[in-house]
Amino acid sequence: MEMSPQIQAYFEAKDGDANLIANYFADNICIDDTGENDVIKGFDNCKKWLEDKSKQYQMKTKIVDIKNEENGTIKVSVIVTGSFAPGNYPFDYYFSIVNGKIEAIKIIYMGE
Repeated sequence: MEMSPQIQAYFEAKDGDANLIANYFADNICIDDTGENDVIKGFDNCKKWLEDKSKQYQMKTKIVDIKNEENGTIKVSVIVTGSFAPGNYPFDYYFSIVNGKIEAIKIIYMGE
């Protein structure tokens, strides 16, 4: 699976060091975490959210599929494990990348 450096950095940051994403978040990035019913806006807030979630849940992500959508977003299907509960949890991430920066991420839990 071919993955852009922006998306690769996001998942590496999510699984550990949030500083890895610093070069790839747009200043006006917006993350819509539908499972948590949370919308996070702005570079600093999104980086902090990523750091907090990574530390809180000790997540590990396995990428299952990557697909370019007709609307220009990139859909990344993953399986996530972590300290939040036993088991594997499927999520779809939709990335909007403009001028080499991630401007938006929508996270959708695909279970149940």
